[in-house]
Amino acid sequence: MTQSPSNSSLRVAARLAVGVALDLAKISGFGRDMVDGLLLVAISQANVALITRDPELQRTYATLDRPPPDDLRRPVSINAVAGSLRLPYETTRRRVAALVKAGVLQSTPRGLILPLAPLNSAFYHMAAEANYELLRTLYFRLRKIGLLSDLVRPNAPPFDPGHPPIRLVIRLSADYILRLVDQLNQYLGDLVSGLVFLDVFQANTEHLADTEGGDDGNEWHEEDFVPDTDRRPVRAADIARRLSIAHETVRRHLIRLVAQGRCERSDDGYWVSSHILASDPLLDIVLANQSNLQRLFAALAEAGVLSEWERQDFDRRGTSL
Repeated sequence: MTQSPSNSSLRVAARLAVGVALDLAKISGFGRDMVDGLLLVAISQANVALITRDPELQRTYATLDRPPPDDLRRPVSINAVAGSLRLPYETTRRRVAALVKAGVLQSTPRGLILPLAPLNSAFYHMAAEANYELLRTLYFRLRKIGLLSDLVRPNAPPFDPGHPPIRLVIRLSADYILRLVDQLNQYLGDLVSGLVFLDVFQANTEHLADTEGGDDGNEWHEEDFVPDTDRRPVRAADIARRLSIAHETVRRHLIRLVAQGRCERSDDGYWVSSHILASDPLLDIVLANQSNLQRLFAALAEAGVLSEWERQDFDRRGTSL
């Protein structure tokens, strides 16, 4: 029988996943800020929903040299995108207009499409390869702390080593990001507040080793988390720089988060304390995140991606002996 992961491992997994989700959102914006990055993720996922639901199409359009044709992309309305991210309609419309003007998006009578041309650009290929490597690294880090060991590995056909399933991984990881964003939006009610909250949490803890997850027992009391003395407060200016969001906007959202009891402030900066992390709403997010991580990597296993990564890892370790 597979042993359930410890609470310590679940906390570390949440920390690792938040870091990867933020990095993925940063590299998804074609050099723009993270809100634009998430807009493009949401639009692209709506466009390719038909492919994401079909295992055969997923595999057909899995690699960088096989982008899905435009006739398989389903347009999505500005209103639907704004609703999915809980962004004000006017903010979404203004940002979409700028993305259309920049040639990243295409506006059609039926809605918005992220067309083929940007998805074949050198910039996109570089970002896509980074996305793929982030997910591959996350997988092995999660395995090392005792997670994902119970995933079934079907006998899927191997991928061509020269053409890894990068687009397939991007589509599945984008679904994960959007589920995490939705959970945070339900908790905080605002996309930018959610991004600021996540980055404060990440900045507080990114220096910790993967072995540092607090107490290994079965409790979720605040004393079981990593001690607050081990968290590094972060200043508003640093969050603004990390997120590429205006300093005044970040400062305003931080003031709101402190007033709502979602983070704390000292002379050294802001942090998400153990007391806040141990609250029921955030515990629900941590546990839901674990379920969503399992869902993401189960889908990657079903598509044969995990077996591919494990073969590559075995080959690398073999050649280094």
